[in-house]
Amino acid sequence: MAKSALVWRYRAAYKNKLRWPTIVRLVVKKRPESDGEVSCRLLAIVHAMVVCTLSTLSNLVFGPWAYSAVGKENTELQTFTLSVSLGYFLYDFLWCIFSGGETWLMIFHHGASIFSCLLSLMTNVSGSEVVGCLFGAEISNPFLQARWFMLEAGMRETRACRIVEISFAVVFLACRVFWAPTLLWVVVTSPRPPKIIKVCAAMLQIIRQDGLCKVSGCDLSSSWIWAFFVAKKLFSALNRKFLNPGDDRV
Repeated sequence: MAKSALVWRYRAAYKNKLRWPTIVRLVVKKRPESDGEVSCRLLAIVHAMVVCTLSTLSNLVFGPWAYSAVGKENTELQTFTLSVSLGYFLYDFLWCIFSGGETWLMIFHHGASIFSCLLSLMTNVSGSEVVGCLFGAEISNPFLQARWFMLEAGMRETRACRIVEISFAVVFLACRVFWAPTLLWVVVTSPRPPKIIKVCAAMLQIIRQDGLCKVSGCDLSSSWIWAFFVAKKLFSALNRKFLNPGDDRV
């Protein structure tokens, strides 16, 4: 790999790391009453929407499809997507460290995400599967954060909150039970990706839980256990919506 190309990727990630705190400062400037938790959750929504859009463009519009290009050289769009996410994860990792209140599992999860993005940028391969993994990890995040805001606003028993809960559970289960395991299988069984990429993919599948421990108060470490937990929540929300419709408020 050319030295200039590697330096460009480092600079791109560093610049994106600086842009994310700038967005937080703008939020705080517009809403001085907002604390750091609110600002960071708004930032998480922005990151999820941006990365999912870029990942969709990378996979479905410009290509290549994640399942058919594992271990291949990164495209420019994949490199840009990875640098954007790397900048966000670096910022959020530092926020978790200095703000406190996060579990060691969440910190380790952020560290694994940083390492995966950085490794793909340094080797200039496997961007397809890493970007695909980012999509599966972030697509449910806006619903998760919206649920937190609704709970903070005292909207727990409203119809809107139940719709958000059901939407989150459906998207989460689809990604964790179908998307992530099948993509992991393709990566692990393919001869093209480096072994370290395969190890990172397996680690992320094991510990991936995207902030659910903060919402639920539990401390589980398996995506399959989380899938069971979210399915239970989904059935509970459906039960409240359809068996007790008289309790709904807008």
